[in-house]
Amino acid sequence: MNKSVATILLALLFAPFLASSQSVAELETRLRKATTKKERMDLSYSIAEKSLVSNPAKTVDYAHRASLLASELGDKRRECEAINLSAEGLFRRRQYTEATNRYNQAWHTARSAGLRDQALKSVERMKEIAEKQNDLKGALGWSNEMISYLKENSSAGGARDGGDAMRRIENRLSEAEAENRAFREQIASLTGQSQVLETTNRTTEAQLREVQEKTQEELSKRDLTITQIAHEKQKIDSVARKYTRQVESMTREQAIQEALVANAKVQIEAQKTLVAEAELAQKKSENLRNLTGLLAAFIFVLAVLFYTRFRAKKRTANELSNKNALIQEEQKRSDNLLLNILPPAIAEELKANNKVAPRKYEQATVMFIDFTGFTGVSEKLTPEQLVEEIDFCFSNFDRIISQYRIEKIKTVGDAYICASGLSDMNASPSDMVKAALEIQDFLQHVKAQRQSLGIPSFEARAGIHTGPVVAGVVGKRKFAYDIWGDTVNTAARMEEACEPGRVNVSENTYWLAKYEFEWHSRGKIAAKNKGLMDMYYVTAVKM
Repeated sequence: MNKSVATILLALLFAPFLASSQSVAELETRLRKATTKKERMDLSYSIAEKSLVSNPAKTVDYAHRASLLASELGDKRRECEAINLSAEGLFRRRQYTEATNRYNQAWHTARSAGLRDQALKSVERMKEIAEKQNDLKGALGWSNEMISYLKENSSAGGARDGGDAMRRIENRLSEAEAENRAFREQIASLTGQSQVLETTNRTTEAQLREVQEKTQEELSKRDLTITQIAHEKQKIDSVARKYTRQVESMTREQAIQEALVANAKVQIEAQKTLVAEAELAQKKSENLRNLTGLLAAFIFVLAVLFYTRFRAKKRTANELSNKNALIQEEQKRSDNLLLNILPPAIAEELKANNKVAPRKYEQATVMFIDFTGFTGVSEKLTPEQLVEEIDFCFSNFDRIISQYRIEKIKTVGDAYICASGLSDMNASPSDMVKAALEIQDFLQHVKAQRQSLGIPSFEARAGIHTGPVVAGVVGKRKFAYDIWGDTVNTAARMEEACEPGRVNVSENTYWLAKYEFEWHSRGKIAAKNKGLMDMYYVTAVKM
């Protein structure tokens, strides 16, 4: 009977875990049969969520898959949730460095997408990890990040969500600022500043107690002297009463004689007493003056010490503040320079890890732009004019692609290469086509102006292809961000087969942006090392 009850209890205890295991197994079976990216993303996220308690390693793997699929589909919320879930799995496995990197990625992705709840979740976790590793400065830094973010979003959040949301943000901001103060107090206590102040206060208190003890000792001596004088007066009064009784029994002459003698003695004793009292009063006055002067001198020295220490601390604080401002300015300049070379996510990874892991992107769109007749135009211009003209064109190319969140890769001579769909950049091929049309319009406008002034100008060919690429950072001293793969070569072939002033796209790009533009099919055209390929000219944007 007891064995049966035990068996039933064990079955009840392990039933939830068995059910969860069966549920994950069923989801994995469904995932293998899934046909769309949306379905694979949802199933991967569900498997990661259900495996968090029992198998954090599986959570890390499937949540990462879900984030990549969400990035391809442009679902920023699900991408942030999946990255946070993957980081949570690493956190539970106590892989704090990897977890911090994932939370950092979720933090920047959520901020760029305006997902306040996911941003706060990731930055709070990074602060918690810093606290676990006793990195108080790191925790203070993330607390400052959270305070800045809450302040940036408090006005917008209040206007959008109402009074309750505003109060929640203000409450969270107050809590974060309290935590910030606590971290600063802990760091200050570690530097020993509090110990120095306590040591100074204890020294001052000891000196004050010493002065008080000396003063009390002088007062005790004076009280003893006054008591002795009072005893002397009592003795004199006793002697005077004795003589008075003797005088009563003597004759008148004897009484007069004795009275005179006694009066003389009394006057002498009185004079001695007055002299002693005067000397005591003088000595007391001198001691009081000396004590007052000593106390005033001690207070003056103490005030000078405190003032000197205050000035030194203030001067040190000003120097530290100036140095911190210079450091922050230099750091901001270096960050801006890094962002001019690398995409934001890649720059953050390089700063965090001092290296960048190569990544593969399944759907990136690459565009090649090359000037036609470059040699002929360059012969008509001086070297300075040629460089100025190329810089003018490429700077305007930069301006145009930045409006569509497209990443500039590099320039090679008179060729310009850019790509989208990398990291957190825009993954829509339509925006790349729009940017290409806008660049061609810009060059046509410049050509019309130059021809009216009799100045030679450039025309360009543009080729676009969509497909997988590998991206990474190469080099140690003069590093560069670059992309590789057949997609890059195919985009170059599209540019080579294009006519000046036109935009030529591959069949892949055509099908992804088919319904947003008007097209001219060119049929199959031979491409170098590629054979025959379907190509299309973009003629206009559909209205």
